[in-house]
Amino acid sequence: MYMPLIAAEDGVAQFVKQPGASLAPGDILGILTLDDPARVKHAKPYEGQLPATGMPSVAGSKIHQRHARNVEILSNILDGFDNSAIMSSTLKELTSILDDPALPFSQASAILATLSGRMPTKLEDGIRIAIETAQSKSAEFPAPRIRKLIDGWITENVRPQDRTTFRTQLGVLNEVVERYKNGMKAAKWVTVADLLARYRDTEVLFGEGGSIEERVLKLREEHKDDLGRVAALVLSHMKAQSKNKLVLPLLEIVKSGGSSVTTLEPRLLEIIQDLASLDSRYGTPMVDGMIC
Repeated sequence: MYMPLIAAEDGVAQFVKQPGASLAPGDILGILTLDDPARVKHAKPYEGQLPATGMPSVAGSKIHQRHARNVEILSNILDGFDNSAIMSSTLKELTSILDDPALPFSQASAILATLSGRMPTKLEDGIRIAIETAQSKSAEFPAPRIRKLIDGWITENVRPQDRTTFRTQLGVLNEVVERYKNGMKAAKWVTVADLLARYRDTEVLFGEGGSIEERVLKLREEHKDDLGRVAALVLSHMKAQSKNKLVLPLLEIVKSGGSSVTTLEPRLLEIIQDLASLDSRYGTPMVDGMIC
């Protein structure tokens, strides 16, 4: 088979492949020496400054999006990743967001947008009306009202054998309703408790006595099918001193909340007691003097 080779410039061709040779995609057939080498445009190294690329993923400016981003940053720190440069500002912003009455409304609206078309229209309309009514009156998020609407709909319209599946379909919405059922303050302490629990759940694995090598070997035995989990736990523990710089301000937030904190969130009291029982030799913050 004959194939014409057409070049845009004049020159002398020097063939690399011999006649009859087999060809593969990307093979160089020959080299063209131009009569006028100045016609070649050479690539030059870029010596300027690259523009700011921003965050690796698009981060929204709505309050529920900012809340999720801040929680993710703090959770990563508690997993052992160093982000101390923005830790204080992130915690300050998160605290402000948790006190903003608009947060649960924004979260619920975003969830309803994703569930629209996958839940009964009458139930969705009832929930939206309850939310809009509360917003118009500048009232707290109507979690009890929404819970009543969901439970009533399930009782009247869903067969008993299908109720578990239906509740699962509304899982994220149920989580928001459950979180705010006792008001904004209780929801705030739930978030703080979740962050402290993330710290406790790792450090308790390394505070059971014995050398660090013995505890790592024990973790390897327990997670022999998921050694990545072991590596993540060890990384988190080795950064305990860095994590303490976040845990201590979280405990200060709890302390400033007074004795009502543990009344609103008993789980938080349990987590604080667990932190107090951890061995301080491994970098665990002391929580003596906390209100329990």
